[in-house]
Amino acid sequence: MHGKKGKGDFMSQLSIILALLFSLVIAVFAIANNQPVVINYLYGSTEISAVVVILVSAFLGALAIFLLSIVRHIKVSLQFRSMRNEIKDLHTKAQSLVEERDDFLTQLGMLQEPHESTDGYGEAVDNSHEKEEETIGKND
Repeated sequence: MHGKKGKGDFMSQLSIILALLFSLVIAVFAIANNQPVVINYLYGSTEISAVVVILVSAFLGALAIFLLSIVRHIKVSLQFRSMRNEIKDLHTKAQSLVEERDDFLTQLGMLQEPHESTDGYGEAVDNSHEKEEETIGKND
């Protein structure tokens, strides 16, 4: 059984292809500009091939992007962990509220059950004759 590839897989493959194409363009550009250039430092200068300058600059740019993406990944992972813990806490709270609701419904059911009349001493009183008198009085 074959699963469908997600949008993330396609985007990952596309970004790799674009990175390779961009690297190829940089390499061709660097080779086309192979004359020496002067690099001025704070305390001096040096002459170096333009190929080296272009390739080192591209590498340092890629390294900076990589480091920034790691920081972003860590930040997103921390947010994900926090949200997962919040969901777990909310699940626990929801379960507690369901149990509390069930307890209240049970108590409410006990309060609404019909109780027999008592005479004050815990003895049941028969009130059926009162109902019969009411029925006879209505018929008259």
